[in-house]
Amino acid sequence: MLQEASHRGHLAHNFLLSASAPSVRWSYKAGGEIESSPVVSDDLVFSAAGKTVFALDRRTGEKKWTFRAKSQVLASGALGGGAFFAGSDDKHFYALDQQTGKLLWKFKADEFTGGVAVGEEEGAVYVGSATGQLHAYFFNGTKRFNFDAGGNVASTPALDETGIYFGDDAGTFFKLDRHSGSQVWNLKFASGIRCPARLEEDGIFITIGDPDGSKSGEVVRVDYDGKVRWRADCGGGKRKCLSCWTSPAVVGNIVIAGCGLDSDETGVVWGLDKATGDVRWKFSAGNDCQTSSPVVIGDAVVLGCIDGKLYALNAADGHLRWSFTAGAGIWATAALDEEGTIYVGSHDGKLYALQGASPGGLNGHAEL
Repeated sequence: MLQEASHRGHLAHNFLLSASAPSVRWSYKAGGEIESSPVVSDDLVFSAAGKTVFALDRRTGEKKWTFRAKSQVLASGALGGGAFFAGSDDKHFYALDQQTGKLLWKFKADEFTGGVAVGEEEGAVYVGSATGQLHAYFFNGTKRFNFDAGGNVASTPALDETGIYFGDDAGTFFKLDRHSGSQVWNLKFASGIRCPARLEEDGIFITIGDPDGSKSGEVVRVDYDGKVRWRADCGGGKRKCLSCWTSPAVVGNIVIAGCGLDSDETGVVWGLDKATGDVRWKFSAGNDCQTSSPVVIGDAVVLGCIDGKLYALNAADGHLRWSFTAGAGIWATAALDEEGTIYVGSHDGKLYALQGASPGGLNGHAEL
């Protein structure tokens, strides 16, 4: 499958982002606001709008199936073991057959607003809920373990060979042993952690924040032994980096994070020095950019903001390469397939397939 489950940094499919705004290959009118980030398989693209989870033919946009939950589905899903997994605000987590949408199994906890991670090696899925727990279930629906974090867990877990990494709304960032589910270490911060952690070979990159602005946001680099390497305040100021809930992107020596505030029309994308956390560049958007994580394509990133635009920025200097305007805000993270198609959902109720990249991108990490 095409999905990257571990949130490891990479240059996606060695593609080169186009210099001009992308053309629309197709769009699908889903009938409700889309906040669930699209997930791409070999033949389908999956997302959710309102209470409805859906799968489309990724080349034509034709609807293949829908599944109706009892409340809205804001969380992003994942693929594994022939199933599409997603949680809902109806307090249920669902495993659906990828090809038909048939319900395979479900379990009840509390609201699910964070995304899902898949561990193919052990055949298990990991997801947090408002119970304050991280839940681990095998692909067949058998419970593997629950871990009590304390605060609402809306951070999509990240996986590596030995660990499970996630945060909670109480501001605690955890590493669990992937095999036993026991805690290895934790770090405490002043603001909530809803970002999926970015796992690089030389460090873990996370963001923290509070959307109403009462607590400041930061971008943080953590070593794998649980020690903080640096905490970036993005130059200081009353609100520091603003609220940041996106997974940082790492391109060469630049760490990129989208941030913003619910309380006013403020959205910023930060480019920070990987070694020090110092600000290398700043891009100001028309509104909040704190929920759509930047996706690396070649030497650039794309991310959405709730001003309704999908921005493509040079990773080295933050220069705007192009923007695509949807009919309403973009809260979801975009996805890319191996043909260079960018998929992104919007509050205008549409899932867009954009032709915005081509083969021939960078091979490996660039030094920026």
